[in-house]
Amino acid sequence: MEMMKVETITKEIVKPSSTTPLDLKTLQLSIYDHILPPIYTVAFLFYTKDDSISREHTSQKLKTSMSQTLTKLYPLAGRINGVTVECNDEGAIFVDAYVNNYTLSDFLTPPDFKALQQLLPLDVVGNPCEAAATWPLLLVKATYFQCGGMAIGVCISHKIADAASISTFIKTWSATARREADAAVACPEFVSTNFYPPANEAFKVPVDEKANKRRSITKRFVFAASKLDELRTKAASVDSVSPPTRVVSVTALLWKCFVAAASSKTDNCDLKLLIQPFNLRRKIPSLLPESLMGNVIFCSVVLSSDGEREVKIEEAVRDLRKKGEDLQIVIQDEDESCSMIGSKLANLMLSNYSRMSYETHEPYTVSSWCKLPLYEANFGWGSPVWVAGNVSPAFDNLAVLIDSKDGQGIEALVTLPEENMSSFEQDPELLAFAVMNPNVLV
Repeated sequence: MEMMKVETITKEIVKPSSTTPLDLKTLQLSIYDHILPPIYTVAFLFYTKDDSISREHTSQKLKTSMSQTLTKLYPLAGRINGVTVECNDEGAIFVDAYVNNYTLSDFLTPPDFKALQQLLPLDVVGNPCEAAATWPLLLVKATYFQCGGMAIGVCISHKIADAASISTFIKTWSATARREADAAVACPEFVSTNFYPPANEAFKVPVDEKANKRRSITKRFVFAASKLDELRTKAASVDSVSPPTRVVSVTALLWKCFVAAASSKTDNCDLKLLIQPFNLRRKIPSLLPESLMGNVIFCSVVLSSDGEREVKIEEAVRDLRKKGEDLQIVIQDEDESCSMIGSKLANLMLSNYSRMSYETHEPYTVSSWCKLPLYEANFGWGSPVWVAGNVSPAFDNLAVLIDSKDGQGIEALVTLPEENMSSFEQDPELLAFAVMNPNVLV
């Protein structure tokens, strides 16, 4: 089939519908915000839509409700200045686009990952890696297919938003479009510095000089509910009281396959590390509401391997559970304040980062977006038929896990260097539980 052609119709700056008060003009970034690389957290939402509703009407509805949403989430209309966000109401970018040679069904049978990036508005900011530190913090692109279906691509700077934050933005925005915002959504707040210490420009973290210089590829692997049940049974250790969760089981399997694929290269002798971000809102719900915006996550090295011996899934599950229990012990002291727990976790993370060298370590990250309510994003024309999430520019050695539409399965979007992916995607144990990039039913 011919290559998909996306034609830009309009580009606009959308500003908050009300001016941000003077006392809210500066937002302090946390130390964790500061150490994150200049990338965007991105989400793709695909909809079948009543073609009787014009593109002009849909576009105006999206922009008007986005403007109203920015009044609540005013930092997203600002600009980063050092270790703060200047909440100056400069606005967010909104792009309208059209695909005249593809239907939505054409695109999703199966999803075309080479064309997926065209559904993001990053072409308006030049080099995305540089842009995320200086350009608008929020970028949105609405792309209309010739059949009436549409895609909404959302980019929020990772300096100010994790996966839960982009989900909260989309939930607030879609509720505003339905005129149900006050009833449907708690008012989100950007107060992550109430948890993590404020950013310090003097602190630097190791940088991977090879990042974005390797030829990488992203592929989708879908684990159906029935296969997840089989995997959980296989992953359970003999002495386990209960089967591991879906996410832990898939993480353990991906780790096994990552190590096997990397070890197949004769020149790879780096120590392989698995990094796992934990959404702390779910770990400390009494202190951190789900609607809290910012980077309210804890990243930890949870597994390591020198590649000399095969990873066993049951052992990986056991070690992942142990790391989760260790984190729970750190945060469960009820006598400690929110900021004391945050300081303790920040020190742990910074200590881990300071010991890591990209010259001798090869990090992999598995980030779970499961249980985020992205499939509930109804702007007035029903729920999405497919949702995907990632970061941009894409990271090597990254897997993003997201619920399937039925809420029971898991989709893994895996980004690896091309030479690793060719081995990874043929791993027989992976293919025993996952199907590679099946069609999305529209």
